[in-house]
Order: sequence, then C-alpha cells, then structure tokens
Amino acid sequence: MLTDHDLTKELAAAFHDRADPVTQTTVDPAGIFPRGVQARRRRTAVRAAPVAAVAALASTILAVNLTAGPGPAVAERPPGRLLAAAVISPPPANTAVAGMPRFYVTLDHFRPVAEVRASATGQVLSTVSLPRRIDPKLSQVAAAGDGRRFVLALARYPRTRFYWLRVSADGRSARLTALAAAALPPGEYADGIAVSPGGSRLAVAIQRSGVAEHGAVEVVSLATGTARTWTTGRPGYPAGVSWADSQRLGFFWAATGAQARSGLGELDTAAPGHALLSGRRILPLVTGGDTVQYAQLTTAGTVIAAVTYNGTAHVTRGTVVGGIVELSAQTGRPLRTLLAEHAAYAADRGNIGWYITSCQLAAADRTGSHLLVSCDRFGRLDRGRFTALPSVAPQSAVAAAW
Repeated sequence: MLTDHDLTKELAAAFHDRADPVTQTTVDPAGIFPRGVQARRRRTAVRAAPVAAVAALASTILAVNLTAGPGPAVAERPPGRLLAAAVISPPPANTAVAGMPRFYVTLDHFRPVAEVRASATGQVLSTVSLPRRIDPKLSQVAAAGDGRRFVLALARYPRTRFYWLRVSADGRSARLTALAAAALPPGEYADGIAVSPGGSRLAVAIQRSGVAEHGAVEVVSLATGTARTWTTGRPGYPAGVSWADSQRLGFFWAATGAQARSGLGELDTAAPGHALLSGRRILPLVTGGDTVQYAQLTTAGTVIAAVTYNGTAHVTRGTVVGGIVELSAQTGRPLRTLLAEHAAYAADRGNIGWYITSCQLAAADRTGSHLLVSCDRFGRLDRGRFTALPSVAPQSAVAAAW
C-alpha cells in the first residue's frame, strides 16, 4: 500500500503541468480577499475528491509545486489571500474552550476501528471494533449534538449501513448498535452525514456509481426510518452535508461537468418538491483566485470553509497559501480568518520545492466555535485558537466528529 508520502509525490508530478481551471470560469475577479499581483506562471491546487470517487486517496494531500521552472509570462486573475487584518486574534485559552465538547470520535481509514478521544488532549479513552469486512476508507461519522451519541455510516460491499455509537459519560466505553434507517441500495455511497439540531433527523450526501456521476441528498427520521430524497439530473454529487437549523440544510456540490453550480448550496427541507439544486448557492467553488476545498453551514448563521489561495508566482517558506475562514451565510462574504495555512516543502528528487497543500476541515460543532482541522498540523481550533492534537498526519483527510 502506498504511503501518504508516496501518493503526494505521484500526485504532484501528475498535476505539475495541469492547466488552471480558474481561468475558464466566470466569477468576480476581485476574489474573496482581493489583491493585485504580478505573476509569471501559476499552478493550481486540486480539490480532494470525495472518498467514494477516489477512495484510495482518502488520506492524502493534493499538492502542486509552485516553484515553476521557466515559462512565458501569462495573465492571471488577481488571487485572494489571507489579509493580516482578517486574521482573528484568539481569545485567552479559558475563553476559547468554553463550550467545547468533551470527546471527539475518529474513524481509522486503514482498519475497522473507531476511537473515542479526550478533546482537551487527544488521548484515546476507548476503542470500538467496527463490523468486519467494511471498507474503512468509506466510513463517515457525525455527532448527534449531545456529546455522547454519534452516527456512523459504514460500507460493506455492496451496501452502506448506519449505526449508533453511544459513548459513556466518562468516555471510557462505547457501544455500537444498528440504527433504524434502511441501508443504501447497492451502488450508492455516503460521502457525508449530519444529524439535525435536536437529533431527530439524519442527512446523507449520496454518490451513485455509474458511467455518469450523479448524487442525491436523503434526510431520514431517526425515530421511524422514513426518508425523503432530493435529486438532480445534472452530473455531480454532494461531497458533504450540514445543518443551519432544523429545516435548512447545506450541501457542498461538486459538479463533474461545468462548474457553474459547484460550491456550498442550501436546501429547504420543508419546501415542496425534490429538486436538489432548486435552492440558492451560498458560496461558489471558485471566486477569483480562491478555491474552496470544502464548506459547511453552522447554526450561528455562518459558513466555515477550508480555502486554498492560488495565483502566487513563487511560493517559499512562510507563504500563506490558504486556511480556515469564517463567512456570512447570508452574503457569502468573509468575516475573519481563523487559521492560516502555509506552504509545505518537498525534497523529493525531481520535485524539489515549496508546495500549496490542502487545509482539511475535519469536523465542526454546531455553532462553528470548535473545529477539528488538519493543516500544517492536526488539532482543534477553538474560536481561532489552535491546539495541536496527536494521531493524524498533517494535511491528511480524517473522518472525525464532536
């Protein structure tokens, strides 16, 4: 099996000369964080695809070497960047952690195991064996919001089934039981799950396999198992789901054709009809030179987004290439930068240089005050104050919830 290091090296080489798709989109050239630059050449970072589409890459970072060799000067859109004024000044530690969940749960992408960890330290409190012969790379987890119940989506070919994981008050034990929801039909996979405020419904982002990629969003009653599904004929799939309240649902749409609808969309689950793309798009995938890796809604009326900033002609030590940003759910405009992501260095022969790397948003509490992120390091982000936690390699994708 290839390591993260090997996959990173191969992906960097494969995408080294890829054309920049940003120049083909019609978007506001000002970008999310506007600035003008003089650039010689650009390489664009590549958004990590959902695990169901490229399961083998679930724990990798997708990076592009920005120390480009000689080439003709080309015009490019003004890229966004993390302005110093936009970066939050974290509150004191005791203020930052107020209301932080006591535990978080991670799912191992290489073996069928769930771990309950202490949020303060990352210490493993208990380990739960998951059903045998599942594909760990396709596992998903979501918190029910009470600090002790979690929903798991586990894929064992050809079906994906749902489970409750109930954690004891001290986190030292946990119990896995089947959830009262029907398994997904063969050929359908969960790319993300989210429990509604109040814990009564489960939203599932579904990718359907086939010649043309199509997706759907399903909302299931956790009490009765009854479900309602929204679909679209447009090629693409929802790469994750999140709740703004008990009625409004956010989903991150990844179009496989034209990118006109890609980005964070909103769905009114109380409205009539079953058209998935009938609601408004809150945040596009690309704005100017800014690429949104993933974004989700919060109950505080905000959006939390992992963003990569493209367009710089040369990247070196300390260059800010992206980060975790909080935006208004109403306007889609940035409110503050919670964490800055810096360029990474690769010393592999033939690919030496500084790289743009993805900043992964692994989990968020309902209000967006407490996040689990994997950027320069894995850790928790409490109101803009970062604390490193063990177990996950930097820039790695991880299934986690709290």
